[in-house]
Amino acid sequence: MASKQVLALLLFSAVSLLPFAMGADIVVGDGNGWMPDFNYTDWAATKSFAVGDNLVFVYSGGDHNVIPVGGVEFKACNGTGAGRVFTSGRDVIPLKTTGRKWYLCGIADHCQRGQKLVINVLPATSPAPALPPTSSSTPIMKHTFQAAMVIAVVIAMMN
Repeated sequence: MASKQVLALLLFSAVSLLPFAMGADIVVGDGNGWMPDFNYTDWAATKSFAVGDNLVFVYSGGDHNVIPVGGVEFKACNGTGAGRVFTSGRDVIPLKTTGRKWYLCGIADHCQRGQKLVINVLPATSPAPALPPTSSSTPIMKHTFQAAMVIAVVIAMMN
């Protein structure tokens, strides 16, 4: 009986830390998504990006794309010759390293019309108190559900 209680405590502790161990999914542009004629510089200034987070670009597939580029290509709105072009309409790009990252849309004049994003990725932070979820950040809700499911399983095991 005691071993079941220890197991339950360990599982609960592990699940409780999940929201802190995993990065946030940051929807680029929040509710506006990825589109021309939007100020992504102002948008990014209100956000914090860290290693472990994911950028999520949401747009109409076929109408736009996402191209990771370097600083020179970003300034010139030049996505030709870039290695990877994302086109799914819900592109998830993990932030794996620190430093500046540049993204643009290579369709028509979209980049010239502001469909480009530069961010500075910081080192992963240590666990901090959870912030309330925003419209662009849902991992806490997902992990709360997962925690509830694990707790239900543990309780069922104890009976």
